[in-house]
Amino acid sequence: MRQIRMFRFTALCALPQALSFFALAGAGAAICTRSAAAEQVAQFSTGGKVFVEQSPAGDWGIRVESPGMASVTVAQPMQLESYESETKIGSVAGGYKSIRKTDTGFLGEGNLVPVKGVVVHFSDQWSVSGSVLRLARKLAVSGSAPGGFFSAVTVSTARDVRFADVDLFAPGMIYGGPAYLLDQAPGGWPNYAAGRFEMREDGFPIPVLGVHFRDGSSIALLDCHPRGDTTTADSNDSDGLTMIDERFLFGGLGAHERAGGGIDVGFWLPGALGLQRSANRTARSARRLRFHPFRDGLSQQYEIALRVGRDESFHDYYATLWRWGWETLKPAVNYYDMTVVRTSLVHQLAGSVMTHNGRTGIPFALNAVTGGPSRLLRDNDAIMGFVGKNLEGAALLLADADLHPGAASEKNRQLAVAIMDTFTRQVKVSPPDSEGFNIDTGRPSITNPTGVFSGQVHLRAFTDDVRWMLKAYQREKSRGREHPEWLRWSMEFADWLVQQQRPDGSFPRSWRLGTGEALQTSSTSTYNAMAFLVAQFQAENRTGHQRFLDAAERAGDFCWLTYQAHDQYVGGTMDNPNIVDKEAGTLSLEGYLALYEATKNKKWLRHARSAADYAETWIYAWDVSMPVDADEATLHWKKGVSTIGVNKINSTGSGVDQWMAGDVDKYARLSVYTGDQHYLEVARILLHNTKNMVALPGRLYDLAGPGWQQEHWGMTTQRGMGSASRAWLPWATVNHLEGILALEDFDPALFRKVAAK
Repeated sequence: MRQIRMFRFTALCALPQALSFFALAGAGAAICTRSAAAEQVAQFSTGGKVFVEQSPAGDWGIRVESPGMASVTVAQPMQLESYESETKIGSVAGGYKSIRKTDTGFLGEGNLVPVKGVVVHFSDQWSVSGSVLRLARKLAVSGSAPGGFFSAVTVSTARDVRFADVDLFAPGMIYGGPAYLLDQAPGGWPNYAAGRFEMREDGFPIPVLGVHFRDGSSIALLDCHPRGDTTTADSNDSDGLTMIDERFLFGGLGAHERAGGGIDVGFWLPGALGLQRSANRTARSARRLRFHPFRDGLSQQYEIALRVGRDESFHDYYATLWRWGWETLKPAVNYYDMTVVRTSLVHQLAGSVMTHNGRTGIPFALNAVTGGPSRLLRDNDAIMGFVGKNLEGAALLLADADLHPGAASEKNRQLAVAIMDTFTRQVKVSPPDSEGFNIDTGRPSITNPTGVFSGQVHLRAFTDDVRWMLKAYQREKSRGREHPEWLRWSMEFADWLVQQQRPDGSFPRSWRLGTGEALQTSSTSTYNAMAFLVAQFQAENRTGHQRFLDAAERAGDFCWLTYQAHDQYVGGTMDNPNIVDKEAGTLSLEGYLALYEATKNKKWLRHARSAADYAETWIYAWDVSMPVDADEATLHWKKGVSTIGVNKINSTGSGVDQWMAGDVDKYARLSVYTGDQHYLEVARILLHNTKNMVALPGRLYDLAGPGWQQEHWGMTTQRGMGSASRAWLPWATVNHLEGILALEDFDPALFRKVAAK
């Protein structure tokens, strides 16, 4: 049975009756400096040493002595927080009463009495391998009482360390500090300024939390065997209710500045949280305290690993830390027959194409359950780029028709050509007057997918999709099919775009419709231009096209030197401007790969690796279980379906999607260019596991038919775990097809290798 792991920032909960485990850890650190006895019990490969130390009171704690700033103490390894009522919450912690050497390390044992009539016995096996200290904990409860508890383990740094002195890493949430994070994000400024970061582990793509010190040393905690088991009541809790249930098997990870100095890093179970700002800015902040019951015979066990590092840059640190977590969790691949998957997706996409009065396009939104209208804004608008992806969808229908000729291929090819031709007629590009058009009326589409930023056109919308028109143009031309209007249209846009590039190499984020006036002047999303400009350079070998490659390189240098050398990948999604997100990483990866392939300059390959390392930290490498008591009929992510491979959407919320299904070929190409097989492992997960909630023949779930998938899901509390919008947007199919067809086009043999079981 998964056991209780505890840790809570009591100060966040504004409960003066409760002690703080972080405060207890700090006090324990002081006790260890006055040890009555100490003995070295292990040594790290990095040169650090592990000691057990006896306090004057006679109990035992642990001290890790490491080169640099990464020395820590676990002065009171046994920690519990007890809950009897909202006004009676207590904390108790202590050192082991006995220490015994074992074949693999040492065993610490002791008891805590959290409430009258209840004794909790700790049996903690510690071992060292390489640079990692592991704790395998077993807890046993004797006696019963009202209320509940959670348990924790906390490691404490030296007193002279604060958040401002370190870089924090929590995958998909914080990469150094609070820059480009919204206030309501777990790592946002209000929490960071208060010296706290905490999150349930079901919000972590890999449950690992790290602290990187300025001297290149580091520490990190990892849950080696995460479980996300929970209940519907917990999943739907938006009011911050306190709950006690032994079915809660999710943990929590956090870091906190001690009042007297130093940082405590801890892991606890269940994953109780202190005050968390709601993603809905008008809603009040809420506690979400979770406990296991004081029940006689309740047993708990879990394994936590502490990694101690040295001599690493922050980027190398978190990339290595992520791979350590990946190798520890060993994410399992769910293999699919890619012929069945591809055929289903192509049929679904082609079947969604609409034609009216000579205008052809893919509607912006449909209902994934019925296949009919979704009742979202701009249902029948055909949109470029981001989530609309009309031209990319058309290009992929053309690619599939060439790679897999058959009875339906010619019809699909005609639909694709009609989409391309319609856009070149309907949308002006110098300056752009819209991001698409309404299929029914022909009117320009002037509002972005969320209804905000009306009257703007975004850099990403055009560079995303016009690049795919250029790919389609080259494919068609190589087969003797000429489309001069496609090239003319893309060239007209490219010529306009290079005039918008600023002296430092950057581009604005958006412009006013039809005027070319920059509206969102932020330069954080300049990376969007790189791959498009390279594609325009490569479209035809003509004198004068070098200007496009030069502009792409200037944009690449700007992005790297200004932001990404500092691990700031910002502003990928059009509806969440200038926050840390995964699409900033994947779009940068595509841009740097395009520059490397065009120039063979290895600096672009190095930058591509950095972007890939960052982007993959948004991929779930473990299976988060759906609520055990949920009604399968109303649950969007179905029970028993692995969540390995879903991607966290941004650094603020708990939503996940399958966006990175479209990045299979990027990681595969990177593996070929670098010889790094890990990137091929990532490509395999993205090819197969992202299909886990795609409706396929014989497994339709509750969707409209084969090839359908809803747009996103919740993955932790506040949104309803496993539930979200039932809308289908074109990207949900297009990205899957891109991952399949782009890799097959790049290297058929490599595609077969990645696809094969």
